[in-house]
Order: sequence, then structure tokens, then C-alpha cells
Amino acid sequence: MRLLTGAAVSVVGAAALITSWEAGAHQGASPVAGVHVAAAAPPPAPTGAARPPAPGKTRASGTTSTRRSVTGALVSTPYGTVQVKAVLVGTHLLDVVALKLTDSSSTSVRISGRAEPVLRREAVTAQSARIDSVSGATFTSEGYKQSLQAALDAANA
Repeated sequence: MRLLTGAAVSVVGAAALITSWEAGAHQGASPVAGVHVAAAAPPPAPTGAARPPAPGKTRASGTTSTRRSVTGALVSTPYGTVQVKAVLVGTHLLDVVALKLTDSSSTSVRISGRAEPVLRREAVTAQSARIDSVSGATFTSEGYKQSLQAALDAANA
């Protein structure tokens, strides 16, 4: 184990200070595309403080929202049926799970398999069913959006 001298400790401390300042001054910005500079972790809570919510639950303004799943309508297309399940916490869309995708032929299965992750990502990003269709998977896309919208409508009813 090597001990650092006073000068080395000062250099290391200065580098840490500069790094902390840069992260704070440029929160969310980064010279590298796709990289996010996160703020430093908050200090630990003092003893006796309220515990964080249990997994699957969040607190917002004193209320507790639980994770829930709502199944959308079964939507018929020329290439089979489509049905999805929306996973939510409060009104926040966490995930969309495809329960059934078009499957009238091996081509339909292949197309649905390619389109599903794109549709899922877009829906979660948009926080709605108002998303673009995947090129080459128009019927799967439309069925997916209709089933998701039905699930979101039922969740908000």
C-alpha cells in the first residue's frame, strides 16, 4: 500500500473538486453524445427519518401509488390479433407487455417480433399510445396502439 504525500493529496483533492464542480455546472450535459452527467448522490438520511417506499410503491405529495397492470382490448387485424398490457405507477407508464401479437404466418410472427420492441420503447417514451407506426408492420402497429389506448383508458377510468 502506498501512502500519498501532502502534495499528492492536494492534487487528488483538487481534481475531485473540479470534477464535482464540472458535474454540477453541466448537469445533464456532456461532451459525449448519449452520456448523462448525474449529480452527486444525496447524503444519507439522518437516523429516524422516514424510510423510502417499498419496491413497487412511490410517494408523491403524501399519497402512495402502487404498481398496477391493465390489460388492453384484443384488437383484430388481417394478420391476427394484438393485445398488450400497460404497467403503470399512478399515471406514469412504466412498461408495455405484448400479450398477443399478429401470428397468422411465420412472416407475421417475424414482423411482429421486429416491431414490438420499437413500439414498446416509443410508447414508454411518449407516455401514451400516440406513437408512429413501424414501417413494414402497419397492422401490428395499429393493433398495438389501439390495445394500449384501451388499457390506458381503463386505467384512468
